[in-house]
Amino acid sequence: MKITFVKHSCYTVESKNYYLVFDYIGGELNIPKDKKVIFFSTHRHADHFIEEIFELKADYYVLSDDIETNPPENTLIVSPDNEYNLFDLLIKTTGSTDEGVAFYVKGDDFSVIHAGDLNHWVWDRYTKEDRDHMKVWFESEVDKFKDLDVDVVMMVVDPRMKDSYDLTGKYFLENTSAKYYFPMHMWEDFNLSQKFKDKYQDKFKDKIIMTVEHDNQEFDLKI
Repeated sequence: MKITFVKHSCYTVESKNYYLVFDYIGGELNIPKDKKVIFFSTHRHADHFIEEIFELKADYYVLSDDIETNPPENTLIVSPDNEYNLFDLLIKTTGSTDEGVAFYVKGDDFSVIHAGDLNHWVWDRYTKEDRDHMKVWFESEVDKFKDLDVDVVMMVVDPRMKDSYDLTGKYFLENTSAKYYFPMHMWEDFNLSQKFKDKYQDKFKDKIIMTVEHDNQEFDLKI
């Protein structure tokens, strides 16, 4: 199984039969000719979705229903807290603490979570009531993944959260069963990736926290 960090929140997942692209907004893709190619977009924000994906070769597109666009016929529109079957993929969605959905995708030889903007947001403008509400909301969405078989989690590690940058990753580590955890939404602050690993790897010895050093970084995983 090959994972590639393309840029920002875009990862590709290449398995035996599939090439999945999550939240593509530009950058280099090596689209294979012999696999099912599917683009996923978690929500409408410009750092997660661009209409140019429809110009790229794909067998299918999976879009959150908050995205206002005129998609091609080979498009599946999804909403939070639903389950879908596409080819032989199982797709589950949860809600987000921003807009759109988070994805769980299980295929022939892999299972991944791409969290989109499902994040424990802590903005300076938040009151204590706002922060308490966010904590409950965020954790309730992530808890929907607890009982699922997961190989890989792609989760927000956002430098704009300052000292709270690690809250999302920590909760995913504590409450999902994946072997590999990948940061995203770092706004090119790649040092934060290593900082997160340094803080938590020894506490979660049975899991592997991955570090991202640059765009278009490839990872070959043993699942």
